[in-house]
Amino acid sequence: MAGTTERASALRESGPAAPLSPGEASAPEPAAGWADLWQALSTPAPAGGRRRAVAAALGELKHHGAWLELWIGGRCHQRLALEGGRYRIGRDPLCELQADATGVSRVHMIVEQERPGNRNYHGEDFGSANGLFHRDRRIRAIHLRDGDRLQLGSPLKGEAPTVLYRHPRSPLGQLLHWGAIGALVGSGLGLGGLLLATTVSGGSSIRSVSGPVKVFSTDGRQIDAAEGSSTALPTLADYPLHLRQALIASEDSRFGWNSGIDLFGTLRSLVQGTGGGSGLTQQVARMVYPAVGTDVSVARKLRELWVAWQLEAGFSKNRILKMYLDRAYLGLGAEGFEQAAQLYFRKSASGLDVAESAFLVGLLPSPNSYSPCNEENPTWGRERRDLVLGRMHAEGYLSDQALIEARRRPLNIDPSACRTSSYSSYPFFSDYVIGELEGRRFALDLSSAEARGNYAVISSIDPRLQAIAQKQLKAFLEGPGGRAGLTQGALISIDYGTGAILAYVGGGDYSRSSFDRVQALRQPGSTFKLFPFLAALEAGVKPGDAISCAPLAYVAGCRHGGGSGGGSTSVASGFASSENVVALRLAQQAGLGKVVAKARQLGISTPMEESFSMVLGGKETYLYELARAYAVVANGGRSVPLHGVNRIYDLGICGSVRSLSSCPAAGVTTPIGERPQQLIEPAVAAEMDALLRGVVTGGTGTAAGVVADARGKTGTTDNGVDVLFVGYSPSSRILTGIWMGNDDNRPAEAASGALVAQLWGQVMRALAG
Repeated sequence: MAGTTERASALRESGPAAPLSPGEASAPEPAAGWADLWQALSTPAPAGGRRRAVAAALGELKHHGAWLELWIGGRCHQRLALEGGRYRIGRDPLCELQADATGVSRVHMIVEQERPGNRNYHGEDFGSANGLFHRDRRIRAIHLRDGDRLQLGSPLKGEAPTVLYRHPRSPLGQLLHWGAIGALVGSGLGLGGLLLATTVSGGSSIRSVSGPVKVFSTDGRQIDAAEGSSTALPTLADYPLHLRQALIASEDSRFGWNSGIDLFGTLRSLVQGTGGGSGLTQQVARMVYPAVGTDVSVARKLRELWVAWQLEAGFSKNRILKMYLDRAYLGLGAEGFEQAAQLYFRKSASGLDVAESAFLVGLLPSPNSYSPCNEENPTWGRERRDLVLGRMHAEGYLSDQALIEARRRPLNIDPSACRTSSYSSYPFFSDYVIGELEGRRFALDLSSAEARGNYAVISSIDPRLQAIAQKQLKAFLEGPGGRAGLTQGALISIDYGTGAILAYVGGGDYSRSSFDRVQALRQPGSTFKLFPFLAALEAGVKPGDAISCAPLAYVAGCRHGGGSGGGSTSVASGFASSENVVALRLAQQAGLGKVVAKARQLGISTPMEESFSMVLGGKETYLYELARAYAVVANGGRSVPLHGVNRIYDLGICGSVRSLSSCPAAGVTTPIGERPQQLIEPAVAAEMDALLRGVVTGGTGTAAGVVADARGKTGTTDNGVDVLFVGYSPSSRILTGIWMGNDDNRPAEAASGALVAQLWGQVMRALAG
């Protein structure tokens, strides 16, 4: 990395680059390579010298370096040559590409060459607060291609800084590119005949087409979309005729008679090296078959053509058109025209008038850019609508008078669409479910937005409890938490008997920051003391045993003994009052290795070391892992299989979310339950339960006492940077863990775990009501 940093620093010293448009980025001149090759071939020279000259010229023709450009406010501020290895992009001065702009995280993303010799690079979100976006969609990672633009933050929140990846073809690559285009033109008919010979019907590999993952709550409500929405209308006839006409007029006027591809648009796209140029069937090919890809290349176009012809051979035009209407992305998370109609107009797509239909179709080329929620250009949506209406008129779908009347109609958008800025009821939990599906338990490939599909998931979330958790956390951040200097919070509630996640809130406002703080690395503070006390109890220590209050190492003595050598306190009192020196002495007595082992056994996966800092909660961990560990104690020492997925339906087999009850067994996956394990002896778990009860009845967590049988533990790190409470109620069998703090680690010295215990009590009392 040292060499990489030096190169980046050298580039930064030259200052901001001249203002160019993103398409005008300079590239090495290719003509020199060809001239050198011609000179090497034509100039008399000894055989060895000529071979070396030709080899050098060919090397220049093959080589074309990659670079990144940082664009802020329409100006290219910095260029960074990529020479292998890993590069950081963010606000931190140590980043190779420094983007000192509002909304950019310290290290927002990384770009790296995954293996030496790879031509292109890989980009990945580095846990940023505001996300990484590509073509108006939030992504986790991307295999970069020349011309890719990545926005450091949501495009809905003004003009986010943009990272432009450039890796143009070498002169030799350009020759191959143009040759491929020529071959495509010359062999179009033969290729079409060959591809049509293999159809999608009769069990081909693309018979099952993909759509977005649908996530449902325990009561059957779809929670990854706004309430009242549905996935699609039952038949093509349920979509109004003028909507279908608007789509065909705008996207593919030759759809009714072509062979599945827009050959002229495809050739134009290939010649100009841009995106677009695809007919309706080609666009459906990308929606339903992720392997087609979205990169701008000859290879992608050929894959797209292949699948488009397969679709044309296996499905009717009406079926393809309905696939498009069901699955097209229309911004703010809306997949398909039915969801979009619910989002923007609060009505079914079947009830759209011609102006509303034209508006939705107008969003298709760039849904978030043309959205009326785009404060930078709020009139673009209307302008796009009028353009689509004009095309409908030109195709004979609208009379002169109908065109005039439709253009005079106000948009009349539901204002809540822009306030939510996300078409999700429980967006943090929906993201968690996607992560669980992609994890080692299910290992589904949902790495791209187009591949999110063909599944309906019945989740464990309880809508009533979720609504309570969201409301309580938001109100607390606006009230006592905000006054204490806290701006963010996270909460997870689980049924500690089954491990089912009942409520999950990853932050205060998903539209402002979609970073999930339930899965964020934060210091647990004294909530980590669960593990040294458990290790000590397993080693034979009893809650009533006396522990010296004398100072130990750099840790002051406890309050009960005044720090004197003769003072002491009980194990129970030391835990209730969260005395650091007591935790350290018990960790020494049990062995630091045993403390680490106990934390590992109860599910803490983050790095730990055998140190006093670790015992006192100075090492970062995840809130959900802490919650799971406490749940084991609540469950009498038995393992708790934390999960958010109850059942998975393959819609490629079931056919529709409306027919899940009659889905064949082959289309239903019921997760294999975890085999119960006794991780803590019941007697030790009971002793630990009593210690946790003492925290609420006479220790640092008394504010949680509004719940009659509350147990739990507070946690506060230095200067209130992280404050937590994790606890449970045996009568409700619910455990809730809460973290509060600030994303930028700003201290909140007025905050403490005791304050979070107050919120915990309010939430748990409401959950039990």
